[in-house]
Amino acid sequence: MTKRTFVPENLNVDSVEDVTRLFKTLLDENVPNSPDALRTWILKWSELGSVLAEVSSRRYVAMTVNTKDEAAAKAYEDFVGNIDPVMSEYDDKLNKKLMAHPAKDQLKDEFGVWFKSVQVSLDLFSPANIPLETEETMAVQAYQKITGGMSVEFDGGVKTMQQMSAYLEKTDRDLREKAFRTMWDRRLKDKDALDASFDKLFQIRNKIAKNSGCKNFIDYIFLAKRRFDYSPADCKAFHESVEKLVLPLLKEVYKKRAEKMNLKTLRPWDLSVDPLSRPPLKPYQNGEELIEKVDQIFESIHPQAGKWAREMQAMKLIDPDSRLGKAPGGYQIGFDESRLPFIFMNSAETDRDIYTLLHESGHSFHQYALANQPILAYRDVPSEFAEVASMSMELIGMSNLKPFYGNDSEAIRRSIEGELEDVIWLFPWVASIDSFQHELYSRPNHTAKDREQIWKGIMDRYDAGVDYSGFESVRNNLWQKQLHLFECPFYYIEYGIAQLGALQVWANFKKDPKKAIDDLFKAESLGDSRPLPELFAAANIKFDFTAKTIEPLMQVVWDELNRS
Repeated sequence: MTKRTFVPENLNVDSVEDVTRLFKTLLDENVPNSPDALRTWILKWSELGSVLAEVSSRRYVAMTVNTKDEAAAKAYEDFVGNIDPVMSEYDDKLNKKLMAHPAKDQLKDEFGVWFKSVQVSLDLFSPANIPLETEETMAVQAYQKITGGMSVEFDGGVKTMQQMSAYLEKTDRDLREKAFRTMWDRRLKDKDALDASFDKLFQIRNKIAKNSGCKNFIDYIFLAKRRFDYSPADCKAFHESVEKLVLPLLKEVYKKRAEKMNLKTLRPWDLSVDPLSRPPLKPYQNGEELIEKVDQIFESIHPQAGKWAREMQAMKLIDPDSRLGKAPGGYQIGFDESRLPFIFMNSAETDRDIYTLLHESGHSFHQYALANQPILAYRDVPSEFAEVASMSMELIGMSNLKPFYGNDSEAIRRSIEGELEDVIWLFPWVASIDSFQHELYSRPNHTAKDREQIWKGIMDRYDAGVDYSGFESVRNNLWQKQLHLFECPFYYIEYGIAQLGALQVWANFKKDPKKAIDDLFKAESLGDSRPLPELFAAANIKFDFTAKTIEPLMQVVWDELNRS
């Protein structure tokens, strides 16, 4: 943790008066007309932001690890409801003070990327959005309570949705179907509640866009996410390239799966099981073992990765296990003042969990690599590159699965095939989710029934041959499983862009393992201090998600997948 020079150690972070006083001190400070003085003032502001960001992150973690903990929920709600508005109000005032300072241009080499973002923040800021942003955060929390409360009675006990997913790998087809039906019977009970939740979030977001002077939320979010290097038109071109170049590969994967299983068509409960009816891979027994063995992988591929992984293990910065009341999904979050990462996941003793932890560990390494970035803004990495860091670790981690499977070459091959098939599957799913969002937010007056029809059309467009006969309501509401649509709108195209970057890192790793990871960590150390194309270039990869990049990389994946 860096030593504080501006924020008192005994600051009461729940006191609106105390927090406001610090922001007002920054606002009223007479900053001399010199770059050194301005830089010192910027660092004070960043220190305050880091302290408050860490409080918010830690309270978010406490709330998600146990959604039934009312005290934790209230602590987070109070911070969001009371302190976040102060931060939003003063950030706008401080942004104006910064941009008006005469010495600003002399710091362009160091802070130019941030200054560009600050100007966008000023352009988008509206006082009317401060309460709306708080309302949005509360609405997301209400959504999490719906999903966190989902559980079913199955196989002699109460199971979470994450734990139920393990049954879809069982070789007993009747059991898989029963599990699928049970899961979706439960999910569809909350269909209307989830529709209402999305409607509320959708309305709030459209109001925010309007208040910011934007034509629609699409225009707003591209500015808010600082997407300076690509446009909605580029996203739509990506959707079309995926449909043309990747969807046929996924259809072929599913066709081969059906043939191996002696099935005319695949049903949705046939997608995760081993197609040759071998029992599910059981790589570990509990969360502690998962962490230990993933750490061994990292130690084998790069000394720095191993060191960071062991530090997280020792400091208990990973919560791996699924349990009742725990929010679904997985994430990595930074504790900004401490400069430490934290990993949240829901493991279910499956092979997929290995890659989830590899993925989130990749994000954590990114946090470690950029820890010396001087300002908070540069420690908030653009998602398009943040996901390169995580997805690269999934692919690189395939190089040594012996900690989990020893010398069992068949198990290792099954695991690798599953990961590569997931890479192929990801692109059509990213295109589906991203095109869905573009379609929804271009129709500000759509209804829940319209939304279902829009999704049905997208499912038809990217249909890879899975038979949902009798389960049309499931197919038409699969989008409700994707938490990003609720929690972080338009955060999904990044996975497609980043997967292409990660595939390039993987290709580099196959040629020179140490250099590939050294290059990646060097790029990660830049944080958000450079534009996206420069971050990619620093990792010795290209920022490009057009057909000319997609086609050869998918050929590499396809060749590896079909290697005997």
